[in-house]
Amino acid sequence: MPCFAAPQSEGFQDMRPTLTRVLRKTSLRLGFERDWYLYIVAAVIGLVMAVVATAFIAPLRAMEDWGDSMGGNPLLPWLILIGPALGGLVVGVLRHFIRARDVGPGVTTLMYAVLRQRSRIPARVGLQKWLCSTATIATGGSAGAEGPIVNIGGVIGSNVARLLGTRSQNTATLLGCGSAAGIAAVFNAPIAGVFFVMEILLRDFSLKTFTPIVIAAVVASASTRGFLHDSAIFDVGDGFMGTDESFGIGQIPIYLILGLLSAIAAIVFIRSLKFASDRFANLSISPILKPAVGGLLLGLMGLFSIMMTGMVDVPSFYGNGYPVITNLLDPATYVVSDESGSLAALALLVGLLLVLKVVGTSLTIGSGGAGGMFAPSLL
Repeated sequence: MPCFAAPQSEGFQDMRPTLTRVLRKTSLRLGFERDWYLYIVAAVIGLVMAVVATAFIAPLRAMEDWGDSMGGNPLLPWLILIGPALGGLVVGVLRHFIRARDVGPGVTTLMYAVLRQRSRIPARVGLQKWLCSTATIATGGSAGAEGPIVNIGGVIGSNVARLLGTRSQNTATLLGCGSAAGIAAVFNAPIAGVFFVMEILLRDFSLKTFTPIVIAAVVASASTRGFLHDSAIFDVGDGFMGTDESFGIGQIPIYLILGLLSAIAAIVFIRSLKFASDRFANLSISPILKPAVGGLLLGLMGLFSIMMTGMVDVPSFYGNGYPVITNLLDPATYVVSDESGSLAALALLVGLLLVLKVVGTSLTIGSGGAGGMFAPSLL
């Protein structure tokens, strides 16, 4: 009997239909394509990501509004000093208890999973990203919310594929659905989410992959707008493209110079982040305390900026920087009332903000803080 029972059990396991097999058989009987169910799953993932993105973004916006309301409060300088350090300490403790393999900031975890792990990511990776990123950004850490929400979406897509028992190729597609839905939900830019995932993560432009990802991104974007009732993430208004200005061929060199300066800034940003990561990696203290040390250094920068400017407000290089970007996109920012060099002073302040944002983000992420680099790069 023992010799007969084992093969019987093994054969039963082989013949047991998974949910994916049932869906495929049903689709073939109804005359649909073999993997039509991916379209339905993609729509569900998009809706789930809209809920997740709303739950992820809402606390960050609430903290941002609370920080703005604290302007001028004598307690604010102390909060600016110790806030990022406390957030870093929370991140260190969370990482100690929620152990998950993290191969780097941003979307590198997803890229590694697609290339080396057959697109399979444990659920605890998404949980750790969510909690740690919230603790970092909400307390003033210089990082963005896009990288974490892309990772969370990828984790959700990967685990939905695992529950369905899909093939490796379809697992990667559903991972891409979650990631694209995350970008679409945050930026209200479904097309950007689609092409980002297909170019960076999957490197697959087949129609079979393209269609489910588009469905997930569009559903996520539309649903999130319904939940949050807001417009584009950088709403410049109807008067942004004024009729008194027109593009001319003589402006092309300006944009060439802009591209060159942006490339130089990107190189400096990448090397600064690597330098900070290496320094903190060699720091002989507990890994739990490293994010707190980076947060304390950021807090000292924030306190110094208050002392230099005399303005008791949350520093512009704290958080994701979206309000600063919106302000810089407003043409009224660059209107001066005299010719006393106000534009030169503004250019100096913008250049200083660039340096502070690079250093602040390098300290935050390089020390082990959680968050993305999309928003800091945009700023």
